[in-house]
Amino acid sequence: MKRSLKTILKKAKRIPSSLRSQLLKAFGKSDKKRWEKSTSFYESWDERTRLLVAPIKPHSTVLEFGAGRLVVENMLPEQCTYLHSDIVKRREDTLVLDLNETLPVFQSVDYMIFSGVLEYVKDIPKLLEHCSKYTSHMLLSYAGTDKIASKKERRYHGWISDLSHEDILHLAKTHHFDIQDLGVWQQQQLYHFKKKIKC
Repeated sequence: MKRSLKTILKKAKRIPSSLRSQLLKAFGKSDKKRWEKSTSFYESWDERTRLLVAPIKPHSTVLEFGAGRLVVENMLPEQCTYLHSDIVKRREDTLVLDLNETLPVFQSVDYMIFSGVLEYVKDIPKLLEHCSKYTSHMLLSYAGTDKIASKKERRYHGWISDLSHEDILHLAKTHHFDIQDLGVWQQQQLYHFKKKIKC
């Protein structure tokens, strides 16, 4: 008899984080319990986010996924409209959704932001294909296998995807984005996907 992931995790009183991540990857599920806790977020991550939002221009509409502590809102230039999403409600206007589940139709926006998010998504190609329909810019970070190759280490961090830098470049090309390197933050590559202008 097949058991659900929820049942397995419930019956296991203490389960190593790496094994928990392996189960989440196998089932294609998000670790909602982890992200419900305020202690799962660190102020040190704000530096990564600040580097990612740097290309955003004034008067833009921005949608952040995995908004966490909602720090992006205060980093944006003047007259920007901030929208945000997360797996749990952060405040009354949070768009609650799970990036490992079926995604809804989004409002068209100028920028989408994924800061420290994609490592926790099992099917990144599917996610970016969907999101590419609704924006001309994607700002994202990713700890690729070029920097951190060990599956054991990746699962220890809770990551359930394993893409390389070349994989990311291929995704940009597939969905008709030019890509700009925004630098590196603690072994995580920062990218700016810019939709190619049709001639």
